[in-house]
Amino acid sequence: MKGDPDMQPSPLGEKLRTICHEIAEQAARASADYPFADRDCEHSRDNLLAYLALRERDLRELQLELAEQGLSSLGRLESNVLASGRQVLKRLGLSVPPSALHAPTSDQARTLLAQRSRALLGRPREGRGTRIMVTLDASVIHQADLLEQLLLKGMDIARINCAHDSSPEWALIIDAIRHAEERLTRKGRGVGRRCRILMDLAGPKVRTGPLALETRPLKLSVPKDPQGRPCRLLEGYLDSEACETERVRIPGGVPHFVIAVSPQFDLVSLQPGETLRFEDTRERTRTLYVLERMSPTRVQVGLERTAYVQEGTALRTEHGAVFMVGPVMAQPVDLRVQAGDTLLLYRDPKQLGHPAEGKSPAGISCTLPEILSCVKTGHRVFIDDGKIAAVVRTCGKDCLELEITAPRGIPARIRSEKGLNFPDSTIDMPALTAQDRQDLAFVVKHANAVGLSFVHRPRDLYDLRDALRDLGHADMGIVVKIETREAIHRLAQLLLAGLDLPKFGVMIARGDLAVEVGFENLALIQEDILCLCEAAHVPVIWATQVLETLAKSGLPARAEITDAAMGQRAECVMLNKGEYVLEAVETLAGLLSSQERHRIKKRNVFRDITAQHGVFRTER
Repeated sequence: MKGDPDMQPSPLGEKLRTICHEIAEQAARASADYPFADRDCEHSRDNLLAYLALRERDLRELQLELAEQGLSSLGRLESNVLASGRQVLKRLGLSVPPSALHAPTSDQARTLLAQRSRALLGRPREGRGTRIMVTLDASVIHQADLLEQLLLKGMDIARINCAHDSSPEWALIIDAIRHAEERLTRKGRGVGRRCRILMDLAGPKVRTGPLALETRPLKLSVPKDPQGRPCRLLEGYLDSEACETERVRIPGGVPHFVIAVSPQFDLVSLQPGETLRFEDTRERTRTLYVLERMSPTRVQVGLERTAYVQEGTALRTEHGAVFMVGPVMAQPVDLRVQAGDTLLLYRDPKQLGHPAEGKSPAGISCTLPEILSCVKTGHRVFIDDGKIAAVVRTCGKDCLELEITAPRGIPARIRSEKGLNFPDSTIDMPALTAQDRQDLAFVVKHANAVGLSFVHRPRDLYDLRDALRDLGHADMGIVVKIETREAIHRLAQLLLAGLDLPKFGVMIARGDLAVEVGFENLALIQEDILCLCEAAHVPVIWATQVLETLAKSGLPARAEITDAAMGQRAECVMLNKGEYVLEAVETLAGLLSSQERHRIKKRNVFRDITAQHGVFRTER
């Protein structure tokens, strides 16, 4: 289209036209490397490539000049790059540079994103365009009321993490959800949609190995309120048939304990309402309340204050009867470190973790020792989501020697099965493990979508695609979890690969991601991921630590309310489990309601961006 003949081209207009022509040419050359049969995919491909080409240019001065003339400053064009540029050129009276690229409009972009979001995540609720996903585990199997309330209050998708539990528990979780839906329907309170199921494959998660065991007093911790005061009894059992005294989690997920008492003691004499007093190992008087007699050999009791018990502790009734605590189950050693300490990271996964003793430093193994061959001297290591930081000082044949750099002042405890992150190390392992392939047989029969963990490059996505085809479920939804440095820099490649899938989305897994990129950089990185996905018209799941304080304690932190509101930028927000997860779902549903939904955008998206590798030929 030609511009107004009475208007003379301005230097600003010529500058913009040159940029539009250059990015169109660069994107057109690259588009040949990513052929698609579907026209919608071509629209998204061309827009993403144009956006990537535009990002390579410093537009700050141009944006200021456009704004001064009352024109669009190109700060909100992720979803329709070429169309936005052409609109500004027309306003300046200039012709649009010819291009073979597709140039989706903002309306077309919204339609594409809405269609893909619905295919992957299901139909949104009336009044709220962003879905709510909740992580569930085996603790919900016997919490029928909780599941009903979660569905009523706003849970649209249930997430099951395959890193925990196993297929029998997963099946029970899904059955519990379906039964809750059926009960609501019979009551006339159905939500009008079936809860979708996303199952996350565990992937090659590197975790700390097992710890050595020791016998020591058993701590029985009573639940506390946000102010640190005991808020209810810790329930447990006296059991004359139990072999050992231990902490346990029964179905329902609530912590319990079992105190083994010698068989010669008759529990039948205990009646509900009675009390048993004892001196714990700290010589503090504590009380057990008899709640219910379950059987001749088992009595339910409640503890009002935290206590430490050991074998031989005497439990005395009001009537003078005495019950002796039996053997205490061996527990993992207490391994604590702080800044300045040395920690050995063993290559042998069978090596048991141990605390420091004398001049010998503490040590721990890891579940994937082959990764340690990629770690070099000077590289950083983070343990348990960054709670413990260290630097590799030496790389030996049997172990790496780490110097702990944080925390300072108060030692942090290292437990088994906690995550290990190596942000400075280039780790090239397939995202799909042998265990993942076994779990897929269950996932394809019971879930709507599968999450791929620890993705590094498109090959990981293709491996999962091929595995799903082999199982006869090529149309299953796939969500790639962005949680590594490599995945950030390969995100554009992953998006181009994902466009060829029938149902595809991206999860911003902010837990591991924050450790990988640094907590101070997370805000920039997550914004960058959102923009790239918007350019590709791909749905996003905003995940990890959303309203975490509220879900765990019942009281939200001010900062996390603002953080949760940022979830309006995504098509789905994920909450992790917690004692107050129902309150978190209700709060989040209000924050994401259509009445409050708005777009929070960076004014200048072309400053401080992450480099995208391997898209244009000059980068290969």
